[in-house]
Amino acid sequence: MNSEQTLRYLVLKAGAAQVAGKSGFTQSEFEEIKRLYVEEGRTFSQIAKVIGKGSENSVRNSLSKARVNRASNGERKLERFKSGQKYGNITLLTRLVKSKKLRYHVVCDCGYEFDIDPYFLTLPDDHKNSISQCQRCRAGK
Repeated sequence: MNSEQTLRYLVLKAGAAQVAGKSGFTQSEFEEIKRLYVEEGRTFSQIAKVIGKGSENSVRNSLSKARVNRASNGERKLERFKSGQKYGNITLLTRLVKSKKLRYHVVCDCGYEFDIDPYFLTLPDDHKNSISQCQRCRAGK
């Protein structure tokens, strides 16, 4: 390859909008990766599956080379639990501020209100600590 061919090759390669050299993601794919990571809080492996291209490591490398992290965009901490979310028969009402641990005031579909650590709501149904309904509804079974 002479210098003219090399220059043409580099221009063509740049025209393909490759990001971070060897990552293999186009500019539009990289923007989608960035959006999934920063705005939706997806993990590297989830992003690779959503994009349908690359691996967990290639996604991580492309984000780190572009110096993208969740805090860099001035975003606040991602909140996994929000008021109004529903898990089984239980709806989250308000986060308890005075509690040292993360706790929510919740209401069951039957109307019974109580306080709970919301992580118990996300456990699989067959887990011994899983909660999908209040104590009254559970006892009524």
